[in-house]
Amino acid sequence: MRSFCRLLAFLVLTISLAYKTLATNVTFVPQHWRNTNMLRTIDLTSSIVRETTSVAAQNIHNESIGEYYFPIPEQWDNHLSYIEVKERKTKQTFEVEKVKINPLKWVSHSNQLSRQFDDMFVMQRNEKNEIICGSSKKFKLPLLHSNDTTSTCSRIRYYKIFFNRQLDPQEQIKFTITTAFTHLLTPYPKEITQTGRQQLLFQGNQYGNSAYQTDQQKTNVKLPSADIISYSQSKGNVIRNQKNLDYGRFNETKPNSYEELRIHYEFQQNMLTVTGLRRDLEISHWGGNLAVEEHFNLTHDGASLPIHVSDVYYRDEIGNVSTSNLRYEQDKTIFDFKPRYPLFGGWNYTWYYGYNVPLGDFVRYHYESGRYILNIPFVNVFPQAIHDKVQVRIILPEGASNVKVETPFVIDKETHGVHKTYLDTIGRYLIVLEKSNVVNDHSKNIQISYTYSSLELLRKPLSVSLFLLGPFLLSMIYSRIEFSIGKSKRKTS
Repeated sequence: MRSFCRLLAFLVLTISLAYKTLATNVTFVPQHWRNTNMLRTIDLTSSIVRETTSVAAQNIHNESIGEYYFPIPEQWDNHLSYIEVKERKTKQTFEVEKVKINPLKWVSHSNQLSRQFDDMFVMQRNEKNEIICGSSKKFKLPLLHSNDTTSTCSRIRYYKIFFNRQLDPQEQIKFTITTAFTHLLTPYPKEITQTGRQQLLFQGNQYGNSAYQTDQQKTNVKLPSADIISYSQSKGNVIRNQKNLDYGRFNETKPNSYEELRIHYEFQQNMLTVTGLRRDLEISHWGGNLAVEEHFNLTHDGASLPIHVSDVYYRDEIGNVSTSNLRYEQDKTIFDFKPRYPLFGGWNYTWYYGYNVPLGDFVRYHYESGRYILNIPFVNVFPQAIHDKVQVRIILPEGASNVKVETPFVIDKETHGVHKTYLDTIGRYLIVLEKSNVVNDHSKNIQISYTYSSLELLRKPLSVSLFLLGPFLLSMIYSRIEFSIGKSKRKTS
């Protein structure tokens, strides 16, 4: 009996010391919100995976809050192209920022440790030295110490949503989170015959992404056709309605819950991917013209252009491509073109096209500020096509200054420089914007404002005139210079 008591005392002392010396990293997402309802829609009708999550959240904290955390799995976050959050009632857009969750400090007391872990997610290394994430209640304390200083629970990335106001305790807010992802769909099988039917595999989560407790939620999946080969069965209800799959309702879902969602279906559309796009926009106030040229590596049957386009050309590495047609409609101009050969899976095609439009269609002068404003879409992408990398180059007229760039979304890289071409004196102002994972949601207008004096219109004519008249002036001056030594004598008759 005494030996048993000694053993028990030793175990208690060991565990107590372990709590004081061992520790863990805790993902600090305070449980200040509770989702009363969530409706999630996954759109698989194109090669771009679009997800819309409607959330009704309630502040369960004892203070006013204006921030909300939204998690995205790391595998998906690497393919995230677009994220937007709007209030459902006012349609006002909220600011979204990607954040790094910092781990909490060590805690020395076991009771305090337990309280710190309540309703939070922790990271632990198991016996196989694998990092696992989940609720602390599922882990046996003490948790193992990890020397990994990267973000806790690295399988999840968090985005902080900034509401336009502070919400009081028990107050609710309804908002919609819209996301778009590229390259999430896998051809399955990867190879088919020329007459075979293409099939895709989608893998995800039956539950919506949430860092908070959710009272009830449903997931709806939209498919391009009713030809579904297989799909995951749910622990709850799953209803198949031709091209739709409805999962749920799920009640009392824990934060970051996961249940595999696997759908194998037919997809008979083209999966277009533009691995590189360079778009050049050159402004000329002298000619009142905006020259546009776009370089692609893939083609499409039809693309919409502005109504007043002229001088349209379509070329590839060989030269001009004659398999094209330009037709004018009431409110737009349609440019139909085809590549020199049909494109099968894995085949590439590099080409470019360009056109001119009146400058007044896109550039306006703001009299109050004295600035010119270029208002033009960031990119004219093909519908349902994925653009891996996009570079937009804006070439302003020579003499432009005080340049400001405004974009409706975050740009990966923005650089300013000088572009020199023929008959330039100091060169033209050059702006280069670069962004990856671009979809048609990025076809929003960007604004480039700048100051430009009307006297600058004389720069090129004066430089040309000086270039042409310069040799004649030098010749006249040269002919009037006396190079002989001494005074010349006049001849007398």
